[in-house]
Amino acid sequence: MSTANLLSKNILQTKSMIESALADFSEADMMFRPAKTANHAIWQMGHLCNSVRGMVTMCDSSVTFPFEDDVRFGKSKAAFDDAKFFPNKAELMGRWNQAMDIAGAWVARLSDADFAKPTPERMQKFAPTVAHVAVLLGSHPYMHLGQFQVSRRALGKPHLM
Repeated sequence: MSTANLLSKNILQTKSMIESALADFSEADMMFRPAKTANHAIWQMGHLCNSVRGMVTMCDSSVTFPFEDDVRFGKSKAAFDDAKFFPNKAELMGRWNQAMDIAGAWVARLSDADFAKPTPERMQKFAPTVAHVAVLLGSHPYMHLGQFQVSRRALGKPHLM
């Protein structure tokens, strides 16, 4: 298996793990904060969709997504608790599926030379090459998966992983 295929499969596995963790969340569960300053799942999912889109398009502007960067998921909006301010769960999970499918397909097409290319200056501190971005596309959501697990437990939902 090539590096590109391995990283692409990892991105798609990550997509599925996030979907599983949130499958039984209601709209109210998506707005639940397990601690006063913790982010709710709806904000985290919007942040993840924006992150995937942003990382891919900063590295390759020819890749298009069917949604734009959503300003409702900037850091300054993380404290908002009005569910009407945010898209609903179904819309965000649709974006998530689209974003990760596009990211997985993009990574699958990359060559070793593509992986070695430097990223834009803005990304250099956390992802100096396209290969680093490919790894982040599959690993960044795991931090949020851990947060979703805390919410699951606080809501009395079964432990999944």
